[in-house]
Amino acid sequence: MTRPADWKERQLARDLGQSYIVQAPAGSGKTELLTQRMLGLLAHVDNPEEVVAITFTRKAAAEMSHRLVTRLQAASDELRGKPEDESLKPHEQVSRDLALAVLANDSEKGWNLLLQPSRMRIRTIDSLCSELARQLPVLSGLGGGQQ
Repeated sequence: MTRPADWKERQLARDLGQSYIVQAPAGSGKTELLTQRMLGLLAHVDNPEEVVAITFTRKAAAEMSHRLVTRLQAASDELRGKPEDESLKPHEQVSRDLALAVLANDSEKGWNLLLQPSRMRIRTIDSLCSELARQLPVLSGLGGGQQ
């Protein structure tokens, strides 16, 4: 299977020690790349709530959540004995390996992400701001009545 021309850039964007802005046209694999980055982070943290993915729209947040759960479920199925898919493309193999690492961390720390996927914080900019304002009502100037 051949790799895309921007494979090296994608590898760099998965480097958890750096921050990146990903700009690309629709259908180019941005969501998959961000899913891989999120999986990479979840494989290394003590609590899944330490990782926050921020996007512009609810639709994008829902797609990201769906992708993460789908990757984790597929890895879980594989761990339970379902045969590994031999026809994975290179980017799918990366996602699979990262999902397996997340499940190992999940098991070690007792997160139960597949039973509690809401622990993965995937938010729109608006919802993240609202969440922060609710946590700090006096500092936000919104008092205690913010919904």
